[in-house]
Amino acid sequence: MKLLEQIFEIANKNPDLIVLAEREQKFTYRQLFVAVSEISKQIKERTLVNRPILIFGKNDFISLAAMLAANLTGHAYIPVDAHTPFERTEMINSAAKPAVVITTVKLSEDFSALFTDRISVNLNTLSLDEKLPELDFSQAVSGTDSNYIIYTSGTTGVPKGVEVSHDNLVTFTNWMNNDFNKIENNQILSQALYSFDLSIFSLYPSLTTGGTLVSLSRDETTNFKLLFERLNSTVINTWISTPSFVDICLLDPSFTEKEHPNLVQFIFCGEELTKKTAEKLLTAFPSATIYNTYGPTEATGAISSIKVTEKLLTENDRLPIGFAKSGVELKIMDGEIIIIGDSVAKGYFENPEKTAQAFFTVDGKPAYHTGDAGSLTDEGMLRYQGRIDFQVKFNGFRIELQDIEANIQNLKDIEKSVVLPKTNDQHKVTALIAYLESDKTFADRAEERAFTKQLKAELSKTIMDYMMPTKFIYLKKFPLNQNGKVDRKALAQKERGDN
Repeated sequence: MKLLEQIFEIANKNPDLIVLAEREQKFTYRQLFVAVSEISKQIKERTLVNRPILIFGKNDFISLAAMLAANLTGHAYIPVDAHTPFERTEMINSAAKPAVVITTVKLSEDFSALFTDRISVNLNTLSLDEKLPELDFSQAVSGTDSNYIIYTSGTTGVPKGVEVSHDNLVTFTNWMNNDFNKIENNQILSQALYSFDLSIFSLYPSLTTGGTLVSLSRDETTNFKLLFERLNSTVINTWISTPSFVDICLLDPSFTEKEHPNLVQFIFCGEELTKKTAEKLLTAFPSATIYNTYGPTEATGAISSIKVTEKLLTENDRLPIGFAKSGVELKIMDGEIIIIGDSVAKGYFENPEKTAQAFFTVDGKPAYHTGDAGSLTDEGMLRYQGRIDFQVKFNGFRIELQDIEANIQNLKDIEKSVVLPKTNDQHKVTALIAYLESDKTFADRAEERAFTKQLKAELSKTIMDYMMPTKFIYLKKFPLNQNGKVDRKALAQKERGDN
């Protein structure tokens, strides 16, 4: 059965169940499919080529309905957050060449000019009071059809789109629904951007089991006061986020089991879960179940998990990342974690060169080079040992350092750039340090700060805000190693020396 049909069955049986709760409004499964039906009709009114549909909007009910409507009409969707810089959105739009763009927010003049062929939808254009519609699922995505394409950092500065099939998503959803705690009327935190693959941990497991998505707006995730007003007035059963986001929440004394007795399950992915965070969380929520999971966007969310216990924390200096899900085999080749099986995505959308570099086959099965260093115990438990290339996780977001470097080097007065991660004793990336080779001279610190501010303003047009380097260091010349390459280790040592 197609995922959309599974979700529709929930709506058929319990149309008045709450599917998604925003700060100001709640929506039912019936209303979701009324919206899906109306948006899909607008899609069908156009004679579209068989290409993906770009969804430009926020984490909200309308964007969710638009994504499902795209799938209902046989199109993959490309989620792009409305806060993405214009130049980066332009690059994604140019690379994807979508059949049409569905916008769910009011557009600025620049974005209006970019999205000339668009369908604009909002709550005022939909008749959500209608009864549950009859839908035809014959054209809906299924099997090896592409379900969604998420654009991630690329080493050349141009984002690349990870193409995930319907079957990839089914195997992930089934794993989430079967291998983690089953909670009746589960209210699941939906905090991650739809354009970030962590969002599928919440979306599809909730939708296919009749759960409720507790959706946080950008305002709430970036404003401490608003965040805790919402959390303290809302029931959440399953918490899904990056470890960095829960670190923020643990700063508030109200984030405890006593104040949130219904919060019984935590699932983490997106970056390394440190022992310190896990210990703090177990202290605050001693009865809760905590899972550490692992997996790149190219392997559909996550492919391994482990339950975090006091025993696990005592026996390990660095938390393991678990055992492979059903349908996945893990291998270590030359120290690198290789993922094999039904979770491996189709490749990078219309990018055969990048696909050939990262995707391959093992014994006829799809496989992916993760770029992560790791090891397997005799029992098959996976341990993560850092990146083998220049890709890092910072504040929960996967970032290609060379992506930032490429964009910096396009700026005036900059000859070369190297971006390096700074880590703490828990192996967690705490900052991104940008080293810039430039002939620019500064009379004093104030002039340097002014130049840095100007540089950041220019850089913000082409990279996401979470990719912005924390610190900028200006050098006349980069040190070179014996091979004539930039000596990254020497640069890292220089930064430590400066502090």
